[in-house]
Amino acid sequence: MGSRGLTLAWTWLPVLLLGLTCSSHSSLVKVNKGLKVKRGQSAFLQDGDLQFHIPRQKDACKVEVVLNEPITQRVGTLMPQVFDCHYLADEVKYVHNGCPLLKEDDVKLRLYRFTETETYMEVFSLHVDIIEPDCSIIKLGPKFLEVPEFYSLSDAVDGNVVSFHYEKRSSLECTVHMSNYDTHLPAHGQLVTGEPERATVRGDEPESFIHLRQQLENKARALCKSEDCLKGLKLVKFTKIPCDDFLMMGLRYQHIDPPSPDVDYIAIRLDLKDLRSGSIYQSEQVWIPVRVVGATPNQPPKPSFVSMFILEVDQFILTPLSTATLDSEDEETPQQLLVFNITKPPVDGFITHLSDHTRPISSFTWLDLNDMLIGYQPPNSSHTQRRNYEVELEVHDFFFEKSPSMTVHMSVRNADTNAPRVSWNMGLSLLEGQSRPIMWDQFQIVDNDNIKAVRIITVDGLQHGRLTVRGGKGFMFTVNDLKAGLVRYHHDDSDSTKDFIIFRITDGLHQTRHKFPIKILPKDDSPPFLITNMLLEVSEGQLALLRGSTLQASDMDSSDDYILFNITRPPQAGEVMKMPPTGLTGYPVSHFLQKDLSQSMVYYRHLGNEVFDDSFEVVLSDFHDPPNLSEPQVVMVHIEPVPDQPPKEVPGSSRCLVIKETEVVHITRQQLHFVDQESPDSELTFTVTTPPFFTGPHSSPDAGRLFLVDSIPKFSKDSNAPVLRLFTQHAVNFMKVAYMPPVMDIGPYPQYVQFVLSVTNHLGKTVTGICFNITVVPVDNQPPQVITNSLTVDEGGDGWIGPEHLRLSDVDSLEEALQVVLQRDPQHGALQLGGLPLKPGSAFTVQHVKSLKVRSDII
Repeated sequence: MGSRGLTLAWTWLPVLLLGLTCSSHSSLVKVNKGLKVKRGQSAFLQDGDLQFHIPRQKDACKVEVVLNEPITQRVGTLMPQVFDCHYLADEVKYVHNGCPLLKEDDVKLRLYRFTETETYMEVFSLHVDIIEPDCSIIKLGPKFLEVPEFYSLSDAVDGNVVSFHYEKRSSLECTVHMSNYDTHLPAHGQLVTGEPERATVRGDEPESFIHLRQQLENKARALCKSEDCLKGLKLVKFTKIPCDDFLMMGLRYQHIDPPSPDVDYIAIRLDLKDLRSGSIYQSEQVWIPVRVVGATPNQPPKPSFVSMFILEVDQFILTPLSTATLDSEDEETPQQLLVFNITKPPVDGFITHLSDHTRPISSFTWLDLNDMLIGYQPPNSSHTQRRNYEVELEVHDFFFEKSPSMTVHMSVRNADTNAPRVSWNMGLSLLEGQSRPIMWDQFQIVDNDNIKAVRIITVDGLQHGRLTVRGGKGFMFTVNDLKAGLVRYHHDDSDSTKDFIIFRITDGLHQTRHKFPIKILPKDDSPPFLITNMLLEVSEGQLALLRGSTLQASDMDSSDDYILFNITRPPQAGEVMKMPPTGLTGYPVSHFLQKDLSQSMVYYRHLGNEVFDDSFEVVLSDFHDPPNLSEPQVVMVHIEPVPDQPPKEVPGSSRCLVIKETEVVHITRQQLHFVDQESPDSELTFTVTTPPFFTGPHSSPDAGRLFLVDSIPKFSKDSNAPVLRLFTQHAVNFMKVAYMPPVMDIGPYPQYVQFVLSVTNHLGKTVTGICFNITVVPVDNQPPQVITNSLTVDEGGDGWIGPEHLRLSDVDSLEEALQVVLQRDPQHGALQLGGLPLKPGSAFTVQHVKSLKVRSDII
């Protein structure tokens, strides 16, 4: 291909297609809807968000998140870094970092399709829309932090600045995390606690002198590098603290670094941890703003004109850029946090990162530029004269302000040498365990005087594979062998992601060395393995939660959440059960997911037999087709004998009711029946630990109540009925306990209510977490509500009747069920529906009104 020449026209488009060994004119991306994520929260890619024209059964397919593009993933991260094209639900997640400055983000992805003989690659972008959350744990205000002047302190961060709203449960632990290393926030201040020592006041000193002296002391304190000179303040060094302690510790922002923008931020992450499973139940991030009075708004970066903006390049030679070629400066952002964005790439050749010089990049950091890790790969076509190219860039600062456009001029001079040279090196990409020929499209060599004499010799590398020439073992080959596709790399199927070959290239008189990179995409060929298998302890006849700290597995090639535990030998003295978090009745299972373990849904239940050591066997598998299976693993269970047994539920008790919203109903032994060998029913006491609540979203807190039948004069809905908190099994047996639905109408849909009980015998033995489920069925007993407004129509004209003229609503009927029946024609006109006249007795719907199909004609 050296004789033909190769022109690489690289333009930043939403979808950029590059073929490694083949090229294709149509995109492999079938659906790319992007992703919507709430600010500070996370969102999973669902099956319909991103799809590809690659059949699951035909070819292997992987998606890789491109990490060396700092202009992407600016306010969040997509994980994992490599995932299968046919990803599972809750497997691929974008996590937003809480930044309030951007409303969108992009993730650059690299798609690989692996056939038996070829590799296709396509680069595309996943767009992320950042929306404001309608419901969040962390809420800002009503008070906002403010620094009155440079070097001074803000007020303390308390519940008026930020507040946390979540359901307080004993099984949930709330913690706040802060890390300046990860977020670089605050950017121009530091976090302190304590009260600063005030400047002493002298009676003969003017107030302006006192203020000036206070300013000087604030500056000295802000520039202090140790706590010895902070004078009453202490630096905050923690990274994790309980939520309540965070709001009570007196945390303050101290400004230390002018010039600065007029707004700085404190970044925090709140985690709700489920103490039962040890997993993170919910996580949220936010940037708390701090206003700096007297500071100016953030200014954009500027080009540094100390740099030449010219790069001299030798033909074919990848040449690094440096700050002598290109540089920028910004008063408010440290240079290492500046990001260069390529707005117009060169016409020929491309800008690349030296960590993977075979791929074009569209952005890079100042730090990589300073470390000379950014280079220009000139085109591989030969010319007798010098060629000049341009690349246009802009610089973005830490708060996303961008500089004016700047241009770097690259001059490619022709080389006058007879030594062999590598003119093109695009490396090789393949799936773990595959083999691929090294084609002329990927590795090209030129020699001015004798290309046929050139020999390529393997001298180093091949750490995870081997090279063959013409099908046999080989370490030397010719340019013609390359062009004929006779040189092949074979991966050894190990769990490796990179390999390389060092070639010595010689024509007999001259020689050079060159590194050929090989990228290996992982294949799902490893079974899951247990990393934690602790002894499970359970009291006799009781339930024990299988916590994540007791039983946990991992998989090198796929999502840990979807590791399947198959019970190949069940326990003898108990059973493994799954209990949904909604409080529904648990049921025995023969398999469960690791996701079920992390959500505290898997239990071992001892059946009460006099057996105190038990075990069950599991085989772990993934969702690969066919699945990868682990060796059998044994989970040991120790049962602790219990002398006195707590009450037991009678089999067949349903613990559920179905009731109309207008009725009240008794709770009977068919629904709630516990017995105890040592306690009569009159001494089995139920305690309502959680009063009735709606299990789904509902605007009303009133989910009904339990009441004593004798407490109301008539067995019907009575808002004055006292709420029942304690009752006995005896009272249930004699139908003295009843449930009353919510006083207000529940709307058109059935509502699901639940309350939680505990039962205690006369010895104090208690069974907790008894969930009782109620379905409240709506009754259509409320008339529709009608709001009308005048319709103004010119004489002889007409007008549409819209929602602003006629609005219907009904609290316990669906909108589709509402109709308007014409009882009498207008005195001076007529009504039409869809162009046809309406007669008395005819009807039209709310949808007709909304879609402007009802018209009034005036005579």
